Amino acid sequence: MDPKQRVREFLAAYRQLPEYVDLKKYTDSMLQQMQLGLDGEEASLMMIPTYLSSNGAARLGEPVIAIDAGGTNLRTALVCFDENGRMQVSDLAKQPMLGVESELTKDEFIEGICQLVMPLLEKTDKIGFCFSFPCEIQPDKDGKIIRFNKDVKISGSEGTMLGSEMKKWFREHGVEKEISIAILNDTVATLLGGPAIRDSRAVDGQIGLIVGTGSNTAYSENNEKITKAHLKEAGSMIINMESANFDRFEMGEFEKRMDQASGSPGVHPLEKCISGLYLGHVIGQTILQASKEGLFSAGNKIAELPEFSMSRVDAFMRDPYGDNLLANACGNEEDVEVMYQFIEQAMDRAARLITVNLAACIVKMDGGRKASAPARIVVEGTTILKGYSYFQRLDYFMRQFVTNELGRHYQFVTADDANLAGSAIAVLLNS
Repeated sequence: MDPKQRVREFLAAYRQLPEYVDLKKYTDSMLQQMQLGLDGEEASLMMIPTYLSSNGAARLGEPVIAIDAGGTNLRTALVCFDENGRMQVSDLAKQPMLGVESELTKDEFIEGICQLVMPLLEKTDKIGFCFSFPCEIQPDKDGKIIRFNKDVKISGSEGTMLGSEMKKWFREHGVEKEISIAILNDTVATLLGGPAIRDSRAVDGQIGLIVGTGSNTAYSENNEKITKAHLKEAGSMIINMESANFDRFEMGEFEKRMDQASGSPGVHPLEKCISGLYLGHVIGQTILQASKEGLFSAGNKIAELPEFSMSRVDAFMRDPYGDNLLANACGNEEDVEVMYQFIEQAMDRAARLITVNLAACIVKMDGGRKASAPARIVVEGTTILKGYSYFQRLDYFMRQFVTNELGRHYQFVTADDANLAGSAIAVLLNS
């Protein structure tokens, strides 16, 4: 029996084959969960209204302050878009995220942010703030902090209205003009930021996708379908799906094992099957079990391997016979082929799950109806963009399912500094 067949028979026994991700069935399930979330009903998808629109064109030549606060770094810059729509960045400053090196109070955090941008207020009265932490966006574009995570320690921050507190600090420190602040998360910034730095051909619907250490999705939804927001005006709004928590699909045995071994069983099941933090561990669980069941030669050293990671998986896929950890654990060339086949099957399965996510967004917003006006999908995240063949696999399944079966069209876009661009566009379009 050839290695691929052996691998597939093993995976079938553990419900871990790629095709067990039923694209049509799970897309329909996600669509149901999306609408339940929009209706305010119990659902695995939070479907958070952002009160931000992606419609229109950003005003050219007008500078705005962009803030990008992530789990590691904090960046501030003055951003504007030239006559060709290209982003121009000046006064860029980068430092460790506040609250990483030592715990701060809420007031210290607000003061630290405001001091960074205070000199830039001479040139603009608009601030777009990409805040990559749990936050409830308000109709006035402010954001109520739910909590900090990612090892950022800010005490007393829960419930803080971020924009309002910043405006208060500015007033108390002599700023007399009225400041406009739009708060958004990184996935929404990704959605908004891609079009600013790429071609402006017509598109029919927009999506932001992040697959890095974690994962999330945002898309543009018609206001009339966001019933829980009780909106009176027509138009559309970007929805932060919190898609990591989608759970209406069958996890394979090794995904279940990884989930139970994690520090948060049952939380973010979709993310645990596709993202950089978890996918390597799923592959590791699979290969270790296969080794126990004799799918590798007697001379292999797989049982001695430390925890799998996507960086180690990627190193192997790029050079299966090279000097890397996984290759060195193989006992012979057939072991290398078996290892390679296991990883290929795992990557295909993950790519199919992302396809479900994106297909549901395209269908939900009725986008991509014409090849000349595709749905635009702005993609961010090291795992999906730099992982060996991950993005190519996603594109393959998207073409097979979304284009060939559903008759919808899409355009993938990647962008440098999408968070800065998206933050600037958020306040330019929505102030």
